[in-house]
Amino acid sequence: SYAMAQLSRPFLAPGGFVTPRLQLHATQYQFDSPLANGERSASRTLPTFSLDSGLVFERDARLLGRAFTQTLEPRAFYTYTPFRDQRLLPVYDTAANDFNFATIYTENAFGGNDRLADNNLLTLGVTTRFLDPDTGAEALRLGIAQRLRFSDQNVTLDNTPVGERVSDVLLGAGINWTPQWGFDSTVQYNPKTGQS
Repeated sequence: SYAMAQLSRPFLAPGGFVTPRLQLHATQYQFDSPLANGERSASRTLPTFSLDSGLVFERDARLLGRAFTQTLEPRAFYTYTPFRDQRLLPVYDTAANDFNFATIYTENAFGGNDRLADNNLLTLGVTTRFLDPDTGAEALRLGIAQRLRFSDQNVTLDNTPVGERVSDVLLGAGINWTPQWGFDSTVQYNPKTGQS
């Protein structure tokens, strides 16, 4: 069985936001066959704290002869989950999340409930958007983000710690020049190897 309680309080303003969040994850397993340590049950209770924040700056801009409202949106996301040894717990429905703009600002590196990553990390990013001033529709979006770890991640699916403290850089672009056609792309760049 799995239960998660969450408490968050968004502080919103026209020019930005701050959202502190506290989560408590509780998992209980019962087994027909004993685990490697001889136990027929296992449990895990872990708290997670995160702080999401961002600013939004706007200005009038022109691009290819069209008028737009251009935004500049820096964002910082911090999350902390303490380490708990989870090697004896089964993996029924858990997989590593893809590394993309949707998951880089989340508390857990896994989808599913069998693993909770120990995290002490900060994600920094910035996005600029070109918006139609009449409709608010997004015509162009450019973004960059990178994750910085303050400690190794020891909870992994293969039990090999993640020792890289600086993640790859994500670069993203989206174009919706007309309502019928759009283009979206993401590039993952490793600054150490120079590979994309």
